Amino acid sequence: MSTFTAKTVDEAIEKGLSELNIDKDNSKINIVQKGRKGFLGIGKRNAIVEIDKIITPQPKNTNNDEQKNNNSKLEAHLDEEKTKTRKDANEEAIESLVGYLKPIVNELGIEATLDYEVINRKFARINFKTDQEGILIGKHGLTINALQSLAQIYLNHLGFSRLLIQLDTADYRHRRVETLKKLAEKTAREAVATGQPVYLDPMPSFERKVIHTQLENSSHVETYSSGRDPYRSVVVEAKII
Repeated sequence: MSTFTAKTVDEAIEKGLSELNIDKDNSKINIVQKGRKGFLGIGKRNAIVEIDKIITPQPKNTNNDEQKNNNSKLEAHLDEEKTKTRKDANEEAIESLVGYLKPIVNELGIEATLDYEVINRKFARINFKTDQEGILIGKHGLTINALQSLAQIYLNHLGFSRLLIQLDTADYRHRRVETLKKLAEKTAREAVATGQPVYLDPMPSFERKVIHTQLENSSHVETYSSGRDPYRSVVVEAKII
């Protein structure tokens, strides 16, 4: 708080407000001493006042904060609606795909129930429940892989090229992955022992990926794919040290 003196209280206040560059409404004034003229100069004294500037706290810009909060909620809502809409569309596409596959499977002489699950926006699975798994799978998975390729083409035709589909029965896909991992290790040993590249049977891309992934950190062999689909295959060869 600043102190100001003048002959009178009013003059002291005016002087203080001028020096502080504020008005009375924005100040806190305390009169310490009133001035008086005295008699023949005896007892004369100046007025003393204390003045402090009142600092008014600035209100938070609640409008902007509220607007940002509302925008975030709106964006989250739109994302949720978009995801929901996309999921609904994916489910409709898979339902249509099931209707497409049923007569094809029947033509193969296979009685099966088709259950589907949309895992996320990019992946869905159809599981065949049947007592004729061997016929449905085919030798080395040729039949079920052919059906899967056909299913993917059907989805692409519907405009769902980014939605990947997997066909499965009796947990075949999991069992196949484990078989491919063992095949990769066996082939790697053969390539190192013979010093010659080993060409595996043609496989779909998702099966070739299992082989590549299984051997990608090997210090003894390297892998690459050769040929064109549907005859593209994995080649495993010993590294030259």
